[in-house]
Amino acid sequence: MSKPLLQVKDVVREYPMPRHSIFSAPKHLRVLHGVSIELNPRESLGIVGESGSGKSTLARAVMGLEPPQSGQVIIQDQDIYALDRTAMRQARKQFQAIFQDPYGSLDPRHTVQRIISEPINSLEGNISATERKARVQEVLEAVGLPPASADKYPHEFSGGQRQRIAIARALITRPALIVADEPVSALDVSIQAQVLNLMMDLQDKFGLSYLFISHDLGVVRVITDRVAVMHLGRIVEEGPTNTVFDNPRHPYTQALVNAVPKPFSGRRKRSKPAGEHVVAVHTESTGQGCAYAPACPMAQAICLQQAPTQKTIQQGWYARCHFA
Repeated sequence: MSKPLLQVKDVVREYPMPRHSIFSAPKHLRVLHGVSIELNPRESLGIVGESGSGKSTLARAVMGLEPPQSGQVIIQDQDIYALDRTAMRQARKQFQAIFQDPYGSLDPRHTVQRIISEPINSLEGNISATERKARVQEVLEAVGLPPASADKYPHEFSGGQRQRIAIARALITRPALIVADEPVSALDVSIQAQVLNLMMDLQDKFGLSYLFISHDLGVVRVITDRVAVMHLGRIVEEGPTNTVFDNPRHPYTQALVNAVPKPFSGRRKRSKPAGEHVVAVHTESTGQGCAYAPACPMAQAICLQQAPTQKTIQQGWYARCHFA
């Protein structure tokens, strides 16, 4: 079996909180609580959870944008936070990002040619103008845009086309890993399908690995091989995507799956949402027990007293729950 492309080992990330007074001790909000994940070459791993669960913080840590207080982020056998500036620039060619807002992530004052070539201008400064132009044309063709697009500006494209430009920019350095943070949530449903199909085609063509951050379980089911469910900065369940969504073992995963709107015919009566107890998950546990216990319908005394350890359900499928 090949070595993992990405290894996140026990990553802890904290943010300083405002002091109540100049005499009070500084406090910190812990957003990631010892998160560990692995991603293999040519594989897609989805990170799901509601807003505030730590998904985007994890993405920024993987991208080398926010160093953790402890833990390691290893990409292609290199701990990226142990690299010096020169080595980090070389390593960055192997991991790129796609952001949520396709318009906000593109400079409206620059042409598509300049936007797409910006990563190689920064990371491969010795590249010739001829090769730069050829590589821009190559990635434009790969994402289904005509060569003439290179001379236009972002406002001349639709939302789906702008996201294709963002994908082309991510591809220009020929990376092994792409971190996609909610890459289709700002698009219409029909355009979402086109972009997802494009990403899957590009994965096959270029041998890409995706770390796919999303709150949309339907999108994650389509594009990912495995999924990790985050709750309050912890991975509470991880396994093959269809297996986890079809038979979730952690109560929080069950709540997320039940909260997905189901197709129906005719007018339905108002009722209590199946996943309504999810709303309470932002309340931190005050003891040493499970952080989800205050909102969990299955909670018992042990849940308030003892944090659950990772339990193997079957090979490659894990959950952190006393009763999984």
